[in-house]
Amino acid sequence: MIRRIERSRAATLALLERLPTEEILGPQTQGDWSIKDVLAHIAAWEEEGTRRLRLIARGQAHRMVFYETMADADRFNARAVAAAQSTSVAGVLRRLARARQRLVLACRRLPPRSLKDPSHELPVVVWLREFAWTHERAHRREIREWWMNRRAARGSPPGESRGGGEAATRVGLPDAN
Repeated sequence: MIRRIERSRAATLALLERLPTEEILGPQTQGDWSIKDVLAHIAAWEEEGTRRLRLIARGQAHRMVFYETMADADRFNARAVAAAQSTSVAGVLRRLARARQRLVLACRRLPPRSLKDPSHELPVVVWLREFAWTHERAHRREIREWWMNRRAARGSPPGESRGGGEAATRVGLPDAN
């Protein structure tokens, strides 16, 4: 589980390294969100996952909040994205790195038997993959598809990652560990 989480983040950071900062900030590249917004959204769900894991570790799994409807999840997402609006790309990347580090640490601190504990409303093995690697992978695919379409529309050669040779600032990525 932890290896999947770590591989997923490494793949996301590798993709982001290919994107100019202005593309990460561009509005509505991912539906109504920018790529930066998507990263803040991913970090928020990982932070929520860490909160849940800490409750389990303290024997308080009954206090976990589950979002019953998509409207509930949409409100959570809207709050997460709004809270990060004034944060720089570098700041969101630092938050993403901290969120992932804390999630992995919280996973390592749990006794293995708690991962499948049937007394929880939803066992960790059911919800954690969506909070971490499958969720991130889905957003990574959307970003990659958008970027490939954008490059194709500009007429960039397949190996060109900067789009038509234009000057662009690389995103300063934090250490993936």
